[in-house]
Amino acid sequence: MLDTHIAKGLQKLQIEEFDTEAICFEEITKTFGTETTEYLRANGSLVLTASALAFKTLTDSSKETSIVFAEKTITKHMTKTQLGYLLQIGIITKKKSLALSPRKNVPYMFVHKTIQEFLASLYIAMHQTDIEDITNAIKSVYCDADSILDMGQLFIFTCVMCAAERMSKHIMDVITCDMESKLHSISDPTIDRFSTHYFAQRIVLHGFIESVANKQPCLQLKLSHLVLYVGNKNENDALHTLIDMNKSNIVSIDTKYIFLLQQESSYCVQEIISQSRDTLSYLRLETAGQLDLQGLRLKYLSCGGRSNISNLDCTCMHTCEINVLTRLSENCFLQPMSVTGKNIKILKLGAVQSIDLLRDALPNLGNLHTLILHSTNFPNTNLYYFSESIRRVVYMNVVVSAQDVKSMVEWSKSRGACVCCELMECLTSANNWMDISHWMTQQDGIEITQFDFIASLKEIIISLSIKLSK
Repeated sequence: MLDTHIAKGLQKLQIEEFDTEAICFEEITKTFGTETTEYLRANGSLVLTASALAFKTLTDSSKETSIVFAEKTITKHMTKTQLGYLLQIGIITKKKSLALSPRKNVPYMFVHKTIQEFLASLYIAMHQTDIEDITNAIKSVYCDADSILDMGQLFIFTCVMCAAERMSKHIMDVITCDMESKLHSISDPTIDRFSTHYFAQRIVLHGFIESVANKQPCLQLKLSHLVLYVGNKNENDALHTLIDMNKSNIVSIDTKYIFLLQQESSYCVQEIISQSRDTLSYLRLETAGQLDLQGLRLKYLSCGGRSNISNLDCTCMHTCEINVLTRLSENCFLQPMSVTGKNIKILKLGAVQSIDLLRDALPNLGNLHTLILHSTNFPNTNLYYFSESIRRVVYMNVVVSAQDVKSMVEWSKSRGACVCCELMECLTSANNWMDISHWMTQQDGIEITQFDFIASLKEIIISLSIKLSK
């Protein structure tokens, strides 16, 4: 596309070339070949000035000025004559309607962001001696889990032209920081800690695929956050290769989508876990079969109903989510938690069967802050088994009575610190909720932050939040 733009521009202006200085374009020739880049190679200095502009604007600290920029920004990297050429070619355009401040500047932009990203990757390829400064510039702009996904096309182009190992490491490092931040988010314990992993993995995966397709030397790309799924053959082959490169350095594994697979096509999760025992900190399991977690020092574990785990050590665990396990799997979790779970701060349990084991484990969770019980009938008398650290208890989708609510209020009042007890979408058949509501408002030190009823099928869906206000 660039070559065509340059050819049309030369024809339009009736000149043979734009460049006034010789430039060695040998490295780019090796990358693109010679069949379709005749005009691009013959006007290398103009292309490289455009690439400098593309990189500097893409790594601008302001999102607005990274796409739309003023003439003074352009002339830092090229002459007005070169700018005129790029406008004539159509690689750069100017539109007054997009001006950030119409009276002060005329906005310029590349004809398409993909062109800008391609030229920026060309700049990276041609300035490998300055790779430290280049990497730092990228890190300063693409610095969090949201912005890192915006550099996908830039990364893929860079993989085609030159080594992009540093960029892949930065992508994975940002995801690690995002996970650490979410891990310690007490305010929102239901946050999805794996929300960006799939997209980050696809960036690295497609960069690797493009590098292979363009016959680049095998890149040692970093993939420390792993989402296991089945794609097309190219994706599967590339993912297996990247796993082999990184399987001793995996930080997180998400098997949420493996249940869609046939047994014969699934990844050997156990093998990957075994190879990454020293680094694996986050694990979401939805895969069938027995998994041995011996030697893992997990900070986060989410385990679904088809997994059978053994040899769990909760010593380093901060957050744990267990849902619809078999009784055997529950025992394999609750028993070691009782001994090694003193550092757990957030515990989310669904459809627990072994209520006695849970009740016995609770006093040993000396740092537990939030307990969320989903579809679990946990007698209110067991509230008194909590350690003094507890600050929030949430019941979801359970049947409650008016007496249950009274018990929760009394328990909240008995605590020496501010606690919150919540009912979320719980069912009740009691018909005296107005009396209960009135009774609660009369209780000293209690704040009712939410109290909603939805009548349905002779039952009531109730959402209630009781907070100790003293």
